[in-house]
Amino acid sequence: MQTYGPGCCGRTFDAPTAKREALDHYLVEEKYTFAAVNLRNLVPMGGKCNSRYKLATDIRKRGDNTHRRAFDPYNAPGVAISLDESVPFAGPGGIVPAWQIDFDLNSEEVETWNDVFSLRERLIRDEMNEKDFKGWLREFSAWCRSARHTDTTDTGIIDAVERFFYYQHTLGFKDRAFLKAATFRMLLRCCREGNRRLLNVMRYLIDERAIHADAG
Repeated sequence: MQTYGPGCCGRTFDAPTAKREALDHYLVEEKYTFAAVNLRNLVPMGGKCNSRYKLATDIRKRGDNTHRRAFDPYNAPGVAISLDESVPFAGPGGIVPAWQIDFDLNSEEVETWNDVFSLRERLIRDEMNEKDFKGWLREFSAWCRSARHTDTTDTGIIDAVERFFYYQHTLGFKDRAFLKAATFRMLLRCCREGNRRLLNVMRYLIDERAIHADAG
């Protein structure tokens, strides 16, 4: 599982040659006046996280005004996303999985992070929707053809899914590879458990003759 630091949504900032990202007052200056002049309270943050989600949210208090713990964005552990408990074909329309996003740290700080930046909601809606998921399956199919992987036995399918998972894992955050890796890790588990519908779908994606027949 790929890890990333919980200061915002974990996505890559724009290139260094682009206009700089915003510096957010992590502890909002309206409520924490003295923290406003502390440089450690200024956190680089993408525009979407800053202006659409965090806004003037009090990172230290819930909506009911009770206190909560939050990460120090300059000294936080890496947090990994797992999709292992997602269920294939159980999502909207019966195509995408019913996604379950878990974090490897089960802590109040993680839930604060998720609450402030709406991480689970945004990932499922914006990064793991039907269009994206179908694209990842097509990418797997193209990868199998480029790797000349033609074994469509159950063992061959499992091997292909495992190899594609490790390939995506090595790419880190490039082109959402950390989400693709987590997805194919989950699909690998389900293939190993003998999910016949999933195995048949993956078999179709590997079988170049079937792909060409449909294209024709």
